[in-house]
Amino acid sequence: MPERKDLAPREEKREVASRRRGRAMVPPVDIYETDEGLILLADMPGVRADTLEVKVEDNVLHLRGEIAETPGEEVRPEYVEVRGREYYRAFTLGPEFDRDRIEATLKQGVLRLFIPKFESEKPKRIEIKVSG
Repeated sequence: MPERKDLAPREEKREVASRRRGRAMVPPVDIYETDEGLILLADMPGVRADTLEVKVEDNVLHLRGEIAETPGEEVRPEYVEVRGREYYRAFTLGPEFDRDRIEATLKQGVLRLFIPKFESEKPKRIEIKVSG
């Protein structure tokens, strides 16, 4: 199994301060590596595509989503476990990943990213020739 390189959680000072104030929550994330690239799944319930931002800046992948679904201003909560209104998470991308071809989809509160590897970084099978 190839060693995973440089895809590590990254916390920006500004975002840590934001979470300390109770605004941004850290979405749970699963990451799978294939020969073609990485698949990242982030649970972000309540986030719609128009309130979700995925960007790469200075080799850092940023995921930010605002929870858009609320019962309404006139409804007073009886019991609340989710206190934040926003999700945020960041990862440092290694040089083997092609930032220009990242694909993102959002379905039922789960953000799915495919982060492809450059062709030169993909494993190559070497044909074995039999002699004699």
